[in-house]
Amino acid sequence: MVTKYQFKRGVRAATLGVGLAAMIAGGAQAADFLVEMNKSKALHLPKPVATVMVGNPAVADITIESANLVYVMGKSYGRTNLVALDAEGKPILDLDISVVSQSTSAVTLTRGSGQISYNCTPRCERVANIGDNPDSFDTLVQQTNDAASASAGAGAAGAAGSASATGALR
Repeated sequence: MVTKYQFKRGVRAATLGVGLAAMIAGGAQAADFLVEMNKSKALHLPKPVATVMVGNPAVADITIESANLVYVMGKSYGRTNLVALDAEGKPILDLDISVVSQSTSAVTLTRGSGQISYNCTPRCERVANIGDNPDSFDTLVQQTNDAASASAGAGAAGAAGSASATGALR
């Protein structure tokens, strides 16, 4: 025969066991999906999804490749989450995403209260990075835009020249 004391003790033990199991299961789901800044990483989904949302698109963005595959791109340092729903609106996945620095090749030079970032693969070159001095960041972004515009202009001029040459051959 079970006494009242033994019954309460058994209920407490069972409640504690269920609570611990929930914490362990929650801890397994709480692991972050890490993606490096300015890189994409594949995320394979357990079931086909109909809707995928990112909590803060300024931190991470997604590209949907198929119903079971999305790519997560790190846009800015920080944390956000990704929620995936099936066709009926039921949650399939709620995942924390952490965008981290590029660990192996990034170097940050700190001078006084400012910083300048470099990518050192294979030699150190300046890169525009969040948190850099505004003047050097803006200068580097402008130089990059100018180079891209010049390249696009040269490609368009080359294409126009090809069309002219083709027209002359006819």
